[in-house]
Amino acid sequence: MSGSRLAWGHITALAIWVALSGAIYLYFDAREKPTIAVASADLAGGEVTIPRSRDGHYYVRGAINGHPVDFMVDTGASMVSIGRDIAQSVGLPRGIPAGFSTANGTIMGEIVSGQVIEAGGIVVKGLNVGVGVGGDMALLGQNFLRRVDVLQSDDKLVLRIRNK
Repeated sequence: MSGSRLAWGHITALAIWVALSGAIYLYFDAREKPTIAVASADLAGGEVTIPRSRDGHYYVRGAINGHPVDFMVDTGASMVSIGRDIAQSVGLPRGIPAGFSTANGTIMGEIVSGQVIEAGGIVVKGLNVGVGVGGDMALLGQNFLRRVDVLQSDDKLVLRIRNK
């Protein structure tokens, strides 16, 4: 009997270890990948509602010059910013060399002017885009956000077209 108990004890410990490891993996996996919201647009009402992602940020599906791009709303970014890979995938031309101040220091990149940016159905034309700054995620910066009203309440961010 004691050998049987010992075997069941090992099996129980192994099952607990596997379940705990699986739960930890799923937790960190969910935290690693942000939820990209396909924002619910009420463009007749002139607004887009973006739910907060599990990581605390707001992500919205949009486009640059009609090419699909996922943006993280970044109120600290002065302009829409993207990495070189994204710039290449959306077919942006070369821009004017520029230095960008980031949390990690100054980064050299380019500014491409006159681009059409869409976020959740709201379109703003003629914006500058910083290339070489955004890394893997496109950043929806202040040059877009200044053109709309930005309201945050509960776990939602609302972008509202301003009445002119």
